[in-house]
Amino acid sequence: MKNIGLLLLIFFLHACQAESSYNSFEASSESKQADYYEEQEGPSSDGDFNMEERKIIKTVDIRFQVDDLEESTNNIEQVTKEYNGLISSMNQTNSSRSINNYLSIRIPSDKLDEFLARIEEESIYTNYTRISAQDVTEEYLDITTRLATKKDVRDRYIDILRNKAKTVKDVLEAEEKIRVIQEEIESIEGRLKYLDNRTSFSTINIEIYQTVAFVESPDVYKKPFLAKLKTGFINGWNLIQSMIIGLVTIWPILLIIALLFLLRKRIKRAIRK
Repeated sequence: MKNIGLLLLIFFLHACQAESSYNSFEASSESKQADYYEEQEGPSSDGDFNMEERKIIKTVDIRFQVDDLEESTNNIEQVTKEYNGLISSMNQTNSSRSINNYLSIRIPSDKLDEFLARIEEESIYTNYTRISAQDVTEEYLDITTRLATKKDVRDRYIDILRNKAKTVKDVLEAEEKIRVIQEEIESIEGRLKYLDNRTSFSTINIEIYQTVAFVESPDVYKKPFLAKLKTGFINGWNLIQSMIIGLVTIWPILLIIALLFLLRKRIKRAIRK
């Protein structure tokens, strides 16, 4: 009886160890499958993407002359509000021949053409209108696919952490994988939000200007006679000081010249005798 009990105990311990090894192997296998699934990410094709759904970043640069710069600026601000736009920057400068105002405006892309038609009503002469478009559809689809794949891989690791990981090593590995993938997901989501914002709103850089008559600036201030006399006296005194300082500075040279002059006189006297 003792031998039978001992055999049953050994069999029970062996079964528990085998189950633990199996669970650890299963968690490792699931982890490898998740790694493989993540590595199989690849760019998607936009062949089935409708033209109406394409992601286009539009930028417009326009410069035109107006009759009244202040009035036209107020009108452009009002039109921007009507189209739910935003003036992101404004800079006004003045010169002797013109007054200029530079505005950078964000407008919903589907309202761009209407907005341009409205603001061009302020123009009496248009210097240029430049429109550029950047198609980011392929990048957008690729990022969207990558995001879906990353989330699926993350969910697989969460399932491993909850149901498959039995050892401390398996838990730590799953948690580290989840942390890394979550950071990648947040980075991808940030890029998607940026592309959505750039494609949903177009940027219009506007320069408007008003010409003005050239007026030469008059002398604002002229010194009176007494002030000029005082300045002349001070300048003369400064000149005298500079001369004295200069003579003191070159005193060795002056001394040598004086000695040479005296020596020359003595030589002449000696010759005459």
